[in-house]
Amino acid sequence: MHVHRVGVALLKGATHPSVRTLRLDADGPVGDRLLCALDADRRTVLRTVAHPRLLTVHADLLDQRLGLAGGWTLRTAAGTATGAAELDGTTLDVDYWGRRVTVRPLRASAHAALLSAHLGRDVVLAAAPPGGIVYGAAVSVVTRATVRALADAAGLAEPEETTAARLRATVVLDDGPDAAPFTEESWAGRELVVGGARIRPLAPIVRCRVIDHHPVTGGAAPTGRGLLRALGALRDRPVAGTDAVVTQPGAVTVGDDARLA
Repeated sequence: MHVHRVGVALLKGATHPSVRTLRLDADGPVGDRLLCALDADRRTVLRTVAHPRLLTVHADLLDQRLGLAGGWTLRTAAGTATGAAELDGTTLDVDYWGRRVTVRPLRASAHAALLSAHLGRDVVLAAAPPGGIVYGAAVSVVTRATVRALADAAGLAEPEETTAARLRATVVLDDGPDAAPFTEESWAGRELVVGGARIRPLAPIVRCRVIDHHPVTGGAAPTGRGLLRALGALRDRPVAGTDAVVTQPGAVTVGDDARLA
């Protein structure tokens, strides 16, 4: 096997672009979901399934080496905001899928104003702890065989890369043209070497309606169609891919070998 795609999203729920190289540290992918949008009054993290327009938002660090300290850019159809991510000095306990997470709100900024206008509601941006606003474990893995099986079942007339982006996996592995789908779910408890890192798959990932939204436009699949319905028809429950934890930090680059240890 080898690494086919790696992806990361700076802002929770925003576009999940592919990158050439991604470093995995003990907490997961470096630079992944460092920021989130909040409903401050309700003290909740905005979920993509309820706010699919998040998928059309692009968020990027200005300098990957400096992280948030180096500033960031947020782009929507209405414009671009660039500048520092300044903390307001407070902390806030918020709910994320029934789990309490302590985040650090940012000062009001052009970024927050632009995102609020894009979503049609007031939001507060906050810095999240590593892995704090991830539904399962910090790393997710899916194989190309699984991606192809889902696309075929749903009858999606789109590039494979688009279908893979719907699943928002940290790592997509190429396991060969004749591989069976969903084999990654059988790796639970074993160690997987990916590039210079090692990870331990844990459990299959339960999917929601987010995978029915186009990963670039945010558009929803017609009623009764889409990946989630196809997944339900293929399997006893709507799971695809596996989540994982990092057991040995390292860099993962597209084209790197991947193998079960």
